[in-house]
Amino acid sequence: MFEVKPRRAVEKKESSTETDEGLGSSGGKRFGSLGSGSADSGSVYLSDSQDWAASPGCSPEEGPAPHGAISPVLAEETFRYMTYLALEPSSYSPPDPQGLSKVLGADRVEQMTKTYNDIDVVSHLLAERDRDLELAARIGQSLLQRNNLLQERNEALEEQLAQAQDQVHQVQHELGKKDELLRMVASASEESETDSSASTPLRQPWPPGGHAAAAAVAALGQLESLQSKLQDLEEENLSLRSEACQLKSDTVTYEEKEQRLVIDCVKELRESDGLLAFWP
Repeated sequence: MFEVKPRRAVEKKESSTETDEGLGSSGGKRFGSLGSGSADSGSVYLSDSQDWAASPGCSPEEGPAPHGAISPVLAEETFRYMTYLALEPSSYSPPDPQGLSKVLGADRVEQMTKTYNDIDVVSHLLAERDRDLELAARIGQSLLQRNNLLQERNEALEEQLAQAQDQVHQVQHELGKKDELLRMVASASEESETDSSASTPLRQPWPPGGHAAAAAVAALGQLESLQSKLQDLEEENLSLRSEACQLKSDTVTYEEKEQRLVIDCVKELRESDGLLAFWP
């Protein structure tokens, strides 16, 4: 049985412990180097506690071990414990977290490499990527064609609107001229009536309101027709304006959809490139 003697006994028998017969085994030699200590560092003294009086090398059922019989496990554990006490705190510091993260990152890369090493999975992903890209290209092409058609239609409606505006201005100009002519005819009829009342009785007077009334009726008829035509042109102008606004809004909407589609295509391409980066 291995005994750890108190400090006083170790001081008295320091020289005798170095040649103890119980340290004949390999485990006893390692522990004896701790009990005696080196010549430079001095002896290692244990405390006077009675907990060190009995050796835990054997169980109570086995009974007391013979003197000097030290098990290799006990010697090894005692050596580790005493070495741990003698070491500096810096020598048993916790592991580096960066090293741990590197190990975890390596495990992650290894796991993803194993996942993407499956040829069937990668082929399936590539096929899906190709189908998605083809569908996105078709949708983008159809949207581009629809956008071009809407732009052409918008330009045609703008030309029609410009022509309608020119016609409206022309009708307004003609209406102003005819209104001025009607006023001139009315003033001339008034002058003729005054002249006829002041003329001699030998002169045959005009019938009351003959030429002036006919001219006024003709001018009023033309004025009404011009007003109705002007009203029709204004209504057509309003309808063309509303249709042009609707086409502009549709064009903006399709342009936004096309831009979003292009962004989605670029995103899918980047994701596919990221997937192919793991391909060995």
